[in-house]
Amino acid sequence: MKIVFSKNAIKSLQEVIDFLNHRWSDKELNLFKEDLEKFKQSLNDKIISYPKIDSDSKLRFALLGKKQVKVYFDIQIDSFEILLFLPSKAILTM
Repeated sequence: MKIVFSKNAIKSLQEVIDFLNHRWSDKELNLFKEDLEKFKQSLNDKIISYPKIDSDSKLRFALLGKKQVKVYFDIQIDSFEILLFLPSKAILTM
């Protein structure tokens, strides 16, 4: 199955990375990048053990970068659509 990034996902990921570049160390940024790669690999491997937003939805989320960033995604018939990256309040107040 392929992984598709929505325009909002690309924009929000860039905003998160820009913010984190000013706040996090290189080690923490590398951890975030590794988490993102592991997340993408788990989707490629069809390991879908991430929490659902609600019981009727195919919308799910994963936590990345020491649980500081949430990524929302939707399971389609032949793909995964990454919808949005959202930083937690903890990193916004640092």
